[in-house]
Amino acid sequence: MNLQMILAPIVTAAQWLFKNVMEPMENYFSYACILGAFFGIYLWISMQKRFTAEAKKNGTLI
Repeated sequence: MNLQMILAPIVTAAQWLFKNVMEPMENYFSYACILGAFFGIYLWISMQKRFTAEAKKNGTLI
């Protein structure tokens, strides 16, 4: 068994994925990733605001 035997199926699967799934999807996947990133940033900032307010209330803010 060599590295070529391991990588060849992975390459074939990746080529099939991009040709049959990613290309027909066009930019929708990119848009979904961007929206997910914005949602994650919003969630992170809102949680950080809450944690900071609680730390100020408890006097444990560094």
